[in-house]
Amino acid sequence: MVVRPTRPGDSAMSNLALLCEFHQALASAESLSCILDNVIECLAKMVDVKHGFLGMVNGAQDAVVVEAVCGPGVEHLMGNACKPHQGVGWEVLRNGTVSVVTDIGGDPLLQGVGDELCAVGRVFVYAPLQWKTVPLGLLGVGYPYPGMEEMDLNLLSLIGSFISPALVLMRVRDDTSLDALLRSKLERAIERMDVHTESQGSLMADVVGLVERSLINAALEKVDYVQLTAARFLGINRNTLRKKMKELGVTIP
Repeated sequence: MVVRPTRPGDSAMSNLALLCEFHQALASAESLSCILDNVIECLAKMVDVKHGFLGMVNGAQDAVVVEAVCGPGVEHLMGNACKPHQGVGWEVLRNGTVSVVTDIGGDPLLQGVGDELCAVGRVFVYAPLQWKTVPLGLLGVGYPYPGMEEMDLNLLSLIGSFISPALVLMRVRDDTSLDALLRSKLERAIERMDVHTESQGSLMADVVGLVERSLINAALEKVDYVQLTAARFLGINRNTLRKKMKELGVTIP
């Protein structure tokens, strides 16, 4: 059994540093899996936790659905769903408080969990994820030793409060189409322009050129600047790509 350090003094400062590092890492997280990996990495250093999952509210299914897992023994939880009034998950969302799951085999979100995680004394802790009063989902974390979870309910609540804004931002990004993003940016740019003096009759050509230049640069970077591969990715032939690169001043670094 791992001996946990006392909270005061150096260990408290160390935990604070880990939480700050974790909070900063969330800013660049681009997927649920990335968020969860950061959570487990942080908790592994603080309380020896190595297993967890993210369950997200799915309005279409009227359920909480497991959409990301991390750690051995939880691989088969992906896709598990919890309908309203089933299991501990909905109690956590309804009450907005962290709760301990002792009946691991009986909870719908934990169906298929590895035998080693169902051993006597093991528990899962569910922390609510919400933005203001809107439930987003929950974080499930497996604790390896009896009694540990009681010491860390506040920690899990804090972790959940860190995750929630990142989930909201990710949802906004996912729900915003490319068409909507381009339209929004162009509308803001045009609002600041003088119709009679600034475009000089070349606005369409300027915008098209800007989009083409950015798209070609992004495609080349994605394929390590192999022009043939970039051309296929863009759906044009290599000669057309070379011509566009020359016209738009795109160069290979």
